[in-house]
Amino acid sequence: MKSNIHEFLDVKIITMSKKFIPLFFVAASALVVSCDKVSFANQDTAIKVNTRKVLIEDYTGHQCGNCPNAAKVAESLHEKYGDKVVIIAVHAGFFTKLNSEFPTSYTCQAGNDWDSQNGGFGVSAAGNPNGMINRKNYNETGLIQKETKWAASVSQAAQDIEFCDLTLSTSYDETSRKLTTNVKTKFRRSYPNNTKLCVVFTEDSIIGPQKDYTKNPDVVHHYEFMHMLRGSINGSWGANLKAPPIKYNDSVMVSYPNFVLDAKFKDKNVSVVAFVYDAISREVLQVEKIKIR
Repeated sequence: MKSNIHEFLDVKIITMSKKFIPLFFVAASALVVSCDKVSFANQDTAIKVNTRKVLIEDYTGHQCGNCPNAAKVAESLHEKYGDKVVIIAVHAGFFTKLNSEFPTSYTCQAGNDWDSQNGGFGVSAAGNPNGMINRKNYNETGLIQKETKWAASVSQAAQDIEFCDLTLSTSYDETSRKLTTNVKTKFRRSYPNNTKLCVVFTEDSIIGPQKDYTKNPDVVHHYEFMHMLRGSINGSWGANLKAPPIKYNDSVMVSYPNFVLDAKFKDKNVSVVAFVYDAISREVLQVEKIKIR
């Protein structure tokens, strides 16, 4: 049995040599002239900034000839921001239809439910490629956005207030293919609404045909699909996490044991993605990702 643990680091501590200490306290005194002492009771909120991660949902399909460019945009943002950005490629809608040239389905129940016009977001109905950034309307461009808007929205989303941390750990048995996922949520601020936790899994490096209008011929037979949504571990819309009153430092630990990973998925390329979202607005408040192997 193998296990992976991803720890979320709260604060980086910088140490200074003794010769700089007097200068430090002189500067500090100038800032807090009337204060006898400084309280650090709420130091996580005061010190830790810009640690909210960003979820890019890229709605796509293997018969969407403009979709490979959107995937490149998402990947470039991941390269720019590192693990601060998490991508989920959701195959859903008209461009996922099957025929002799495109015989393999990449849809799943969670993706279909998210994409539904009845209770979901209706992204593909707006035309692919399209996507969402933290399921929030940034820059007044709408909840559903073309890939040309993603960079500006991600830049803004990366500065949003962080309401909670997520710490993921997984345990996976390669023989039985049973996966256990543990999720710890720690709230860094009070929050007024009900929150939910959604846990899904994605797969990288899937090879198959994809239309690409920048190519001639326009079908790439050995296209590499990345970040593909493959299914949910706790349901398409997740499960209730915590109801208000939610206070600073409240924490919730949830475990999903013995989820059997279907043999059609290559476990070496599988990751778990967990995100906390507002049950009313559906805005994603935090997201985290971890490979199972």
